[in-house]
Amino acid sequence: MESILATLLFISLEIPYLSGVVIGGFLSFVLFTKTEKKVTDYMLACWLTVSTIMLLSIYLLKSGLYLQHPVLSIQGLWMPLAQGPFLYLYIKYQTRPIPFQKIDLLHFLPFILGYLLFSQFYWLSFEDKVNVLKNGSMGFETENRWRIVLIYLSGVIYIPLSFYKLLLFRKNLKYRFSNIEKVNFLWLLYLVAGMAAIWIIVLIFHKDHLVFSASVIYVWWMGYFGIKQVNVFSQKHIEDANLANYTEIVNREEQPSENSPYPPKYAKSLLEPDAANRIYVKLQIVLEQQKPYLNPELTLNDLAAMVDTHPNLLSQVINSVIEKNFYELINELRVKEFLQRMTLPANKKYTLLTIAYDCGFNSKASFNRNFKKYTGKSPQQYLKTDL
Repeated sequence: MESILATLLFISLEIPYLSGVVIGGFLSFVLFTKTEKKVTDYMLACWLTVSTIMLLSIYLLKSGLYLQHPVLSIQGLWMPLAQGPFLYLYIKYQTRPIPFQKIDLLHFLPFILGYLLFSQFYWLSFEDKVNVLKNGSMGFETENRWRIVLIYLSGVIYIPLSFYKLLLFRKNLKYRFSNIEKVNFLWLLYLVAGMAAIWIIVLIFHKDHLVFSASVIYVWWMGYFGIKQVNVFSQKHIEDANLANYTEIVNREEQPSENSPYPPKYAKSLLEPDAANRIYVKLQIVLEQQKPYLNPELTLNDLAAMVDTHPNLLSQVINSVIEKNFYELINELRVKEFLQRMTLPANKKYTLLTIAYDCGFNSKASFNRNFKKYTGKSPQQYLKTDL
């Protein structure tokens, strides 16, 4: 009977860790073998791999198998140092799809330092390695204290930093997209919240089984949403790979005069009023002749390419000269197009929503909200009183 209870206890404690190892390893394999991988695919695959190694290490320690595999068992000690950087960089490249920047590897310096702190462990004999693990890192007490400090600091730094990155992304949506309803980033917020929950458990409860169980659930969650919703955007990317050209473009302009029409946010802009006026005139021509706002997936990048200027410069002109953001400008033009088409006899046979979709809106909610903002009435009220 006691042996049965012991077996059941082993299953209840160890199998969850093992399931996390299996699922994490499988999901990372799926991502690594995926065709047409993006930066975020590689990022998530590496993140899942690190998390899988951490859970495997925990499993070996909890099951007693560290007696046979001490080197593999110790790997999980510093894997938490990579969690924060992976979270932050994953969010960074999901919300700003650009080529990987090598300077971001500096975020993993604490992770590398963790390895260096325990480098002497690898030179010990097999028996000494086992004794170190048996006696709670005996002989590495100082290194272990530094490891814990670095882990706490990593959570304190990277969780708020990741949250701030998401808030900044949300704030700038209307400066880059003409339709924002299908820009799904809430699941990234859940990733930040999940990581924060784990760190709270670490800081408050100090219970290993709670921390490790939460980590297993987090791996399941991360893998599910990362593979199911690996892209934040259902439309085109918010950024392109040509941001390096921005310096070259603005360096050709002079400092604005004291009478510059730009608001304080552009006080340090290098874009001269004459250059802004040229962009503005070309923008008006493109909007009138090509009607790019009819494209429901139009982005600032798309429009900037048509105007033959950099997105940052075009955004500045829209905000400063037209005194609207990109989202407001494009959707106001869509409403005007809708009102014009509603007067055509040939369109009487179509529903309001059909015409709205033809004008560039991608949802009923977006159409109603922007229509009321522009006219002060709902579409139905407008039709009754003004048409």
